[in-house]
This record gives sequence, structure tokens and C-alpha cells, in this order.
Amino acid sequence: FFHTNSLTTMAAQAPPQMVANPDRLLPIANISRIMKQALPANAKVAKEAKDCIQECVTEFIGFITSEASDRLAKDDRKTITGNDIIDSMRALGFNDYLAFLQLFLEKRRKALKGVPASKRRKKDSGMN
Repeated sequence: FFHTNSLTTMAAQAPPQMVANPDRLLPIANISRIMKQALPANAKVAKEAKDCIQECVTEFIGFITSEASDRLAKDDRKTITGNDIIDSMRALGFNDYLAFLQLFLEKRRKALKGVPASKRRKKDSGMN
């Protein structure tokens, strides 16, 4: 899925305190569920594999978010938008995912069109 150059960049920029801090990791149950959905029904996933993916996806999210945060600081803004994530992924070389993400963002915006901000949280939680 990931480009080798992007992963190399991520590893080179990773802070030395990369030893897993359980408070910052995504829940392992969520990771396990996503992994199982991508595998045949009879496949099993070792705990080591789940832990590895958990660390990777958590770091990936932090990497993209950090790039978006840098952009916000330059623009003197405080809220990261979907477009900021797409722009950050483009800047970091994840171009293969842009079409999918742009389509997702368009569908999400259509689904939320006309829904008051106070009720969007409930609607957001139902989106898959």
C-alpha cells in the first residue's frame, strides 16, 4: 500500500521516543476488525501482526496530521479539514490514495449536506 520512499521518510523523521506509548495507539480491537475484514474468513492474525499494524497506522496518522498542522501554522488557521489531509498526503507522496480520498470526501460532504452541525456527530458515527 505505501510507497517505499514515503515509509523511508517517515522512519527518518520519526522521533527517538517511538517506543509504543499505549495511550497514543489506536484501539487494538479496531485494528483487528479492520484486518479481519481484509482477509479470508478462515485466516488468522497473530498478536504480533496486530501490534505491528497498530503502531504503523498510529504513526501514519500522526505523520499526516503533523504535515497538516504545519500547513495550518503557515496559514494561521486552527482547524484541519479534509482538504488539508489530502494536501498533506500529496505533499508526502501518497498520490495513489488521492482519488479515493477525494471521492470519500465528496460523498461525506453530500451525506452531511443540510445536516445541522449539532447533529453531524451522530450522523458521522454511522458512516462506514
